Amino acid sequence: MKRVLLAFLVWGSSMQAQSLADGILALDAGRLDEAERIFSAVLYAQPNHADANFYLGLTQLRAGHASAALAPLERAVTLAPTNAKAWKTLGVATTSGGDPERAGQALGKACELASKDEEACYYFARTLYAMGRYESAREPFDKALRAAPKKMLPKVHRGTALNFSALGMTAEAELHFVKALQLNGRAVSGGEDPRIDYGAFLFRQGRTEEALVPLEQAAHDAPSSSRANTEWGRVLLHVGRLEAAAVCLEKAVVIEPGNWNARFLLGSAYLRLGRTNEGEREMRLGQEGWASKK
Repeated sequence: MKRVLLAFLVWGSSMQAQSLADGILALDAGRLDEAERIFSAVLYAQPNHADANFYLGLTQLRAGHASAALAPLERAVTLAPTNAKAWKTLGVATTSGGDPERAGQALGKACELASKDEEACYYFARTLYAMGRYESAREPFDKALRAAPKKMLPKVHRGTALNFSALGMTAEAELHFVKALQLNGRAVSGGEDPRIDYGAFLFRQGRTEEALVPLEQAAHDAPSSSRANTEWGRVLLHVGRLEAAAVCLEKAVVIEPGNWNARFLLGSAYLRLGRTNEGEREMRLGQEGWASKK
């Protein structure tokens, strides 16, 4: 009888392992509904299966269901507290849920357990930066720079530069901005284009003419970027190129009607061009927009 029971348990364990493998294959292939069904079935038979909890949470996160992913991921790190990938995924899911403090704790654990992970320390550093904990973010940014593969280095240098800039360490910030630009080239990466950040940085340093170069290039390479057009328009307005500034800022507002900074700047450009009614309208819309966010 004992042999029969043992054989049944071994068979059951083997079947669960095969099911888990099938679920991972489905997940990697993007068949998320199938993967979720498989992992849920494994957990129905064995609720304390750490890997199944992790993969179920990962599947739900990839499906865009961050809140649903939290419970299995929290169970996964409870059952397997040294699983750095589970901690990282929990941190990402928690960030999506709008809880940066809890996200920082999970990502900090992931960075501690796997400092060579190409993303864990970077995500941790970015979370600390977002919370305004710039000094604390320095070490994980440094770890991320050492761990990141070449394709990820531009964004890590960009994040490091922004953090140094927030600390008032302008020389260090510029070194990392320049490195990010060198590695990124003219690649367009959405809102994380280091040329936009570098141009804004140079403008804040009073280096207006220098700021125009990366901002103009960014706006030309990504004409649908509201941020690129806003920052370029800001500098053009500052140097008195009013018509060009208005064109940039008009683009920014069309792309993103809720860009209240762009509306304020556009209003200023219109007023200086003598387009009083349009200027007052944009100023009013910008003011009302900011007031609605309070």
